[in-house]
Amino acid sequence: MLSKVMNYKNLPCEVVFHPSWWNKHHGIKFNESYFFDHSTRVKVEQQHRQILFEKFGSLGLGEKNSPQKPVIGPVHLAAGFMISGILGCQFNFYDDGPPEVVPRNMSEEEVMALQVPDISKTYPMRNLLSLMDSLEKEYGYIEGDFNWQGLLNVALDLRGQMFLMDYYTNPELVKHLLNIILKTTLQALSLVRKRTKTSSISVNRIIKTINPDINMHSNCSVTMISKETYDEFHLPYEKKLAEELRPYGIHHCGNDMHKVAESYAQVDPELLDVGWGAEISLCRQKLPDAILSLRIDPVQMNTWTVADVEQNVRRCINMGGARDKLAVCCINMDSNVPEENVFGLFNACRAVSDLIYKSAK
Repeated sequence: MLSKVMNYKNLPCEVVFHPSWWNKHHGIKFNESYFFDHSTRVKVEQQHRQILFEKFGSLGLGEKNSPQKPVIGPVHLAAGFMISGILGCQFNFYDDGPPEVVPRNMSEEEVMALQVPDISKTYPMRNLLSLMDSLEKEYGYIEGDFNWQGLLNVALDLRGQMFLMDYYTNPELVKHLLNIILKTTLQALSLVRKRTKTSSISVNRIIKTINPDINMHSNCSVTMISKETYDEFHLPYEKKLAEELRPYGIHHCGNDMHKVAESYAQVDPELLDVGWGAEISLCRQKLPDAILSLRIDPVQMNTWTVADVEQNVRRCINMGGARDKLAVCCINMDSNVPEENVFGLFNACRAVSDLIYKSAK
């Protein structure tokens, strides 16, 4: 079990750049080979680490003279598509963007007939398993994981916008689909976790710093539904996930995590991603023992001054309460982000860490 009290000396801070940043400035292409080709996977992850060290090594990012490593999944970007693909969605690949899931817009009859597939034979899971086998054969081990999305995220990919109506017109369909997604997710994760020992570095890389064992479920789309709808339909399945995937984490990138913070507390998460704009102090009130990863707005990072960055980071930290249960991240900064703002983000976290450490001595 993860201790929820972290070392005073280090306030964890992490950044993830959007594919447009990697493509525009460093020529990396995010086509299908990026995700599933053996040699490309190894070379591009090495490239990610080297570039991060060259630009931001003083911040602790990247690796100097990094060797090639058998990393099976894209741990340097946010790209959730695997579970949707296992359940039949197609997707488009782009040189400068993450894979785009094409919704199936399934009919009621198709949803009610849906069952957990033979996962190892589905695209893209068979491609990932083949990659894992070939990498392990060459290197003797494998590491990394894949972004396993979330129950509502995948439900919307499969059923489309009609799923939001189904809560009111066909609740049995909602429960059936969520149950199928849950079972599919657990089976897919088991195929990876037993070999790499992690599941969520690709969901938020800050997990690697806090505790690599955390399993983080993505609730991006929960911002689209009410607390009452979440409690009635989603919370029971969230509890089932948490029971199977301890230590458990929740990613909520919307600006309203405070509306469901009390509900989230019922699954006893170790770590929560708190989306920019949420009422952080209220989240802390409802989740006094959890580590809160405070997400800084990647869009505003493009136009803020360094002083703005540092001020906003400090403001969020001040609202987060106990400093030993906080982290800061900024995910999906695009090709227009000023590099000095990345330094400003880390410097603000370091300044707070230094003050806390000195006061604790």
